[in-house]
Amino acid sequence: MELSAADLDELRPRLRFKVSYRVGFACPDIEDIVQETLARFLVAMQDNRIRQREAMGAYLNGICQNVILEYRRRWTRDVPDAEIVTEPADHRLPETELFEMHEAIAAGLQELSPRDRQVLRAFYLDEKPKSEILAVTGLTDENFRVVLCRAKERFRQIYNSQMKRRASSGH
Repeated sequence: MELSAADLDELRPRLRFKVSYRVGFACPDIEDIVQETLARFLVAMQDNRIRQREAMGAYLNGICQNVILEYRRRWTRDVPDAEIVTEPADHRLPETELFEMHEAIAAGLQELSPRDRQVLRAFYLDEKPKSEILAVTGLTDENFRVVLCRAKERFRQIYNSQMKRRASSGH
């Protein structure tokens, strides 16, 4: 079996697209991979390893896959090992500050009205779904949003004033 120059010119763009698709269109070694594939294919044809003309495409595809795999192995072998990343520092609050924050939150919730306390606790601390909170409190969707927003703002004011008091008293 013989391949003409026109046959090779027809195979080259298809092969280039296949290689580009498999290794990435920005890869600088696409032409080298195509050339190596075609060289191996021509050697196989000269050695009469392809018996049927219909099998040429499949044979060329197999050679191309092998060349791409060899390229990837060589490329990953030449890449230096990844840098070892150290554990990030622990940024959690110390137990004493966490305890004080829990106390301030509990005290702040106690200063709210029962409805506000119930809505904030259910939504943020218990993480209940809004539909369940609406069923328990009897609020509409619009009322819930207003109550939640106002309760958060009241709690924020209470909490901030408590933290300022604690800071000024030296706790």
